[in-house]
Amino acid sequence: MSYPLVRPHLTYEELSQLPADGHRYELFDGEAYMCPSPTSRHQKVLGRLYVVLESSVSEGVEVFIAPLDVVLSPSTALQPDLLVVLPKNAGIVGDVIRGVPDLVVEVLSPSTAALDRGLKMETYARHGVPEYWIADAEKEQLEVYHLDRQAVAYRLVAICRRGDRVTTPLLSGVEVDVAWIFGA
Repeated sequence: MSYPLVRPHLTYEELSQLPADGHRYELFDGEAYMCPSPTSRHQKVLGRLYVVLESSVSEGVEVFIAPLDVVLSPSTALQPDLLVVLPKNAGIVGDVIRGVPDLVVEVLSPSTAALDRGLKMETYARHGVPEYWIADAEKEQLEVYHLDRQAVAYRLVAICRRGDRVTTPLLSGVEVDVAWIFGA
């Protein structure tokens, strides 16, 4: 489970100037949360997702994996497991990502599932991330959410399991074989 640091409101710049303590942190509206290390199962699923996306996206599309800070505002910086930036938004890519990625993927771990389905999901929606995927290794399913901009919340559009292929309007020609992602 992630826990907030006992420290007053922080900005991303202040957080990044703190002495390194060997931990990763995410910043939610000025409140820093320590991120536990992912499990080996989490890393296998994440690695497979990265391989399939990186090998199938068109030129100019950038795919990144954690740890990489995504600074959504001066007081909010998250580290999604995987993110995609389309060429039209390439200007947000620098030493870190400063702006809104086009697609964010979180792979659930027992210690982060509540955060990924709760505060993180709400934060991505509030900042306008158009598409959010949750890879649930325990259930071996990939959930696809699209942002409802009026409601400022995600709408579940698909739950994909073994035998299914995931596609997205953001990445033409990309198909993710769910069985392969979770280990065929």
